Amino acid sequence: MWETLSLSWQAALEMAWEAYCAGTVPIGAVVADAKGNIVSRGRNRIMEKNAPKGQVCNNGLAHAEINALLSLELSYEESRNSALYTTMEPCPLCMGALYMSDVKTVHFAARDPWAGSTNLLGTTPYLSRKPFKVFEPQNIVLENCLTALHTEFELFNRGEEFLSYNFFVVFRAALPDGVEKGIVLHRSGELRKKQKEGLPASQAFNWLANQVQ
Repeated sequence: MWETLSLSWQAALEMAWEAYCAGTVPIGAVVADAKGNIVSRGRNRIMEKNAPKGQVCNNGLAHAEINALLSLELSYEESRNSALYTTMEPCPLCMGALYMSDVKTVHFAARDPWAGSTNLLGTTPYLSRKPFKVFEPQNIVLENCLTALHTEFELFNRGEEFLSYNFFVVFRAALPDGVEKGIVLHRSGELRKKQKEGLPASQAFNWLANQVQ
């Protein structure tokens, strides 16, 4: 699967896998300029106490998209012609930050039926004024990989009793295949073994793709 992805998606997945390996929410994001060059990277750091200069950590606001935007150093016009790629549908915090930034295009690889908020666009006069473009998931295998990864992470940190919470009820209704694969990965412990082996993101996601198909 990895070889079929654009460099932007590969970079975003590298950040998500890095977050997972660091013990925080496995979401990654990058900004690519008009030529497809990666100009900034960010990942979730809410459970970490260190971050690159200018980024945030150890705080509920330390989301991947926020950190990618905080690292962006482009002119106004360059930013308007760039795009943010994120592994998970942006939440209200990140949609607000994106809308307030100069980046006006976002691609996300997996839906977030719990907190995803791309539907906020157009709901207020302000959120209707800017020419903002959103591109939804195009690759069901990748979406299931990311859903499984997120599911395994949550169960590892919260325990299987979390399966009865509304969070998983909503996720299971929207993305049943990815959630079920994540449960299998949690119970087998195989994904944790891959983490301990130090697999690079390319191998980890190719392995995940084989598990979810």
